[in-house]
Amino acid sequence: MTNKHTSVLISGASIAGPALAYWLARSGATVTVVEKAPALRTGGQAIDFKGETHMELLRRMGILEEIQRRQTGGTDQTVIDSYGKRITV
Repeated sequence: MTNKHTSVLISGASIAGPALAYWLARSGATVTVVEKAPALRTGGQAIDFKGETHMELLRRMGILEEIQRRQTGGTDQTVIDSYGKRITV
């Protein structure tokens, strides 16, 4: 997309909305992001970035170092059933 007259409205300023806005704006679109929450939320879920694809995307966005600086150090969890069989990946 290189048409500078493209306008995009994105509903939602969680994780996907701003990420999409970044890439669309970088491609020349005029982007507006709207969010119904009156303020930034102070809590929420951690986001799990794994693998080279995620790392490359964060590198290209110029935010990998900041993401790594703010990492919480969480670890993966495994849930097993009563027979000892793993039921999550």
